[in-house]
Amino acid sequence: MKTFGISDTGLVRKKNEDRYLIKKTSKGGLLLAVADGLGGETAGDFAAEITRDSLAVMNPKPKDIEHQLSCLITQADRDIWDHVADHCSLEGMGTTITGVLIYDKTAHWVHVGDSRLYLLRNNKLGVITIDQNMAQFLVEEGEISEDEVRTHPSRNQLDQCVGCGTCEPETGNFKIKKGDQLILSTDGLHDEISGSLLSQIVTSESDIETKARKLIKAALKAGGRDNITVVIAEI
Repeated sequence: MKTFGISDTGLVRKKNEDRYLIKKTSKGGLLLAVADGLGGETAGDFAAEITRDSLAVMNPKPKDIEHQLSCLITQADRDIWDHVADHCSLEGMGTTITGVLIYDKTAHWVHVGDSRLYLLRNNKLGVITIDQNMAQFLVEEGEISEDEVRTHPSRNQLDQCVGCGTCEPETGNFKIKKGDQLILSTDGLHDEISGSLLSQIVTSESDIETKARKLIKAALKAGGRDNITVVIAEI
């Protein structure tokens, strides 16, 4: 299994509040995650680190893996609240998290916010997670189209995030096959470039590092208004 991760501050932000994780676990598992810290000067990067590090202790057990992932994220949510209670200057910090544990030919995922998990199979790209923001709600209500989401002002209004209140992680799983590629990204990628361009890049290149670097380059060319993070694993 091949993996590659890359993160870029972008062209507008002063610091990079994104974090990512690529880690082998016990019993042959592989853990991947991206987190997009929120709060600007209010330590969004710290919230992302807390959540990433909470997930990194995952030691998979054969049963209830999604429950284990969810519990680690809700613990991170409590940890962030504890830090804010002790340091009022940190109020307002939070983070998205999208993580996946590849274990025993199955991808188990956990998701809070609007980072994403994609599956590339048979040269076709699909989105596994659903953005938890107001723009996605408007799509589901039929008020805007999928194409309008990237530029709609409500895309940054999250339904929930880790550290922002009640945190109820979404989880799921799917079987993986040889040749599959799992792609995780923060919104600095998929809010900057169209789904068609993203699909074009990941289906036209074979090397995962080349794909990741081209995705970053495309997001920067489109404006680079946010931090950009991409993690890819090839089964």
